[in-house]
Amino acid sequence: MPFLNANLSILIAVLLYVIIHFFNTWIHKQARYLILGALILTTLVIFIDIPVLSFIIDGGHLSLALFILIMFAGVMLKSWIPYKKILLVRGDLAIIGFIFLLPHGINRLSLALSGYNMSGLFAAIIMLPLTISSFITIRKKIRPDRWKKLHKLAYVAYFLIYIHLGFDVFLDSTYGYVKFSPNSILYHSLLLIYIVLKIMRIKQKKVQLKEN
Repeated sequence: MPFLNANLSILIAVLLYVIIHFFNTWIHKQARYLILGALILTTLVIFIDIPVLSFIIDGGHLSLALFILIMFAGVMLKSWIPYKKILLVRGDLAIIGFIFLLPHGINRLSLALSGYNMSGLFAAIIMLPLTISSFITIRKKIRPDRWKKLHKLAYVAYFLIYIHLGFDVFLDSTYGYVKFSPNSILYHSLLLIYIVLKIMRIKQKKVQLKEN
């Protein structure tokens, strides 16, 4: 059970992709209402304990599942169907994912400030400007080249998320430790898959440049 709880986000990510695969156009068209719904659910979870829903949202499982899809869409080959399906709603998922991250971050802020697993806090801070700039009205006001440079910070956030999931880290002025998280083997595997896909994506770009 601890292993399942620790890796629940991966299962949720698979289920979310199935929904996105068939309803990505609808999700994109209804994004404003889905964002509003996410805000309402987030507010409720912060103040009220809702069975199952609180566990999934407050535990960070739902937000992580959304970010897994966003991360992997960024390194998939452009000819792949999952890339095309997620690309349409990637910005929407980023906004909703950050909203659902808030209860997890707020309820664990004191732990992070005390020195325990601060990588999650740093990742959230980096994600804030990325999320704001994902709103289409904000994105239109930013030069495309500057927007792309800003969103390269996502790689830093992804690495910090990996540290947050894969290790137990505690650091303060007098004591510290870094421990391998025993239930996080799947997240270490995801990192390897991500790296392989990134290399494939880079090679694809080089081939396209040569052809052009």
